[in-house]
Amino acid sequence: MKLGLNTRTRQAQVFKLGQVIGVLQMSAAELDEHLAEQAQDNPFLAVARRPWAGRAAACATDLLETMAGDDCPGLHEHVMRELAGLILQGGLVERLVLGLVAELEPSGWLARPVVEIADDLGVSEEVLEIALALVQKRVSPTGLFARSLADCLRLQLVENGQLCDRMALVLDHLPALSGGSAVLAAATGLDEDEIARCLGVLKRLNPKPGSDFSRDLALMREPDVRVIPTDDGCEIEFSNDRLDAIAIRDIPGAESAESREAICRAKSLKRALDLRRSAVEKVVRALVERQRDYFRVGDRALAPLSLSDLAAETGFHLSTVSRVLAGLLIEGPGGIVTARALCPGAACTGSGPSKPQVVAWIRSLIGAEDADCPLSDARLAERLATEGVRVSRRVVSKYREELGIPAAPLRRRRVSAMSQFPTNPRSQSAR
Repeated sequence: MKLGLNTRTRQAQVFKLGQVIGVLQMSAAELDEHLAEQAQDNPFLAVARRPWAGRAAACATDLLETMAGDDCPGLHEHVMRELAGLILQGGLVERLVLGLVAELEPSGWLARPVVEIADDLGVSEEVLEIALALVQKRVSPTGLFARSLADCLRLQLVENGQLCDRMALVLDHLPALSGGSAVLAAATGLDEDEIARCLGVLKRLNPKPGSDFSRDLALMREPDVRVIPTDDGCEIEFSNDRLDAIAIRDIPGAESAESREAICRAKSLKRALDLRRSAVEKVVRALVERQRDYFRVGDRALAPLSLSDLAAETGFHLSTVSRVLAGLLIEGPGGIVTARALCPGAACTGSGPSKPQVVAWIRSLIGAEDADCPLSDARLAERLATEGVRVSRRVVSKYREELGIPAAPLRRRRVSAMSQFPTNPRSQSAR
């Protein structure tokens, strides 16, 4: 009899541990679904419907009709699902895959060169290249985790069986396209008809596969966290949506073994939810503390920060931090952004500025330049250096192209038309 009791006790302990770990690593959307499923199976569990859930579902109807699938996860949630098999292997494989996921930008490209990511993860570039190739084969659509635009297009051409010597030549000289097809033809040695045929193929590809996941239904709801700058820091207000998310029903006469087990499971879930809320608050407070200047100044003050940094600071596993922040919305003076948008990598090796900082400075400098003498990428890099923002000309060129701003020769006498360039604040903060 005693042996049987100990066995049941150990089973209960294992269940509770699994419940806590499972709830802690769920994204916000997955947690909602999990609570609803548990309430259906457990009569003692009452789950409160969050106020925004009905509105989001109603507003989402029209959007869902235009989408191919029934589910529209965010980019990071999508890749985490597709790479679950690799992540569950644990050890070095898990660390490398999660490290690559943390570097994923909304475009679907990697935020930094492989050599820099490998250095941060403490592995050789060759080892990370192997992991990257494996990840690129496992995820869809093709082109995710590309190193650059050319790499993204190359991956899709390979999959379609369209990569040939001429196409490879065009990809190698793709930056020359900013000067027009004639400049690209001169750079590659191909005639303009061949260039036109190659460009026709490239135009049918997806240059930013990550943008397919930009329509996030979560953006229809209220933010999970509100941050209000104060004289001595930031005041953080957490949404009350889940404070009373579940309750234990009192059902008279429920004294059977099955009833007691159901009550035990309901209480275990409530405790797990309390632990999750505590973890969310701890991670968010660490995030806001590191980015307090952002909430005062904006993108120019968004400091480089990785999920690994938050994991080390809070003591949680990297995968737990990733899942806790998935789908989390934070509202500040500048509007609502995703929590992941506040975790940008550095624009260069070391403790340099974040990408949003560099992008904001580039936009500002070009917007104020002399129309008769626009700034070249090299001069932009020099001007940034005088402001304490040290990045290479290559980085400046890359970010300028992502902004949709032509090179200096093409901007001459056209600077007054800067308002025509893409200026989506949300997409820039998400990077």
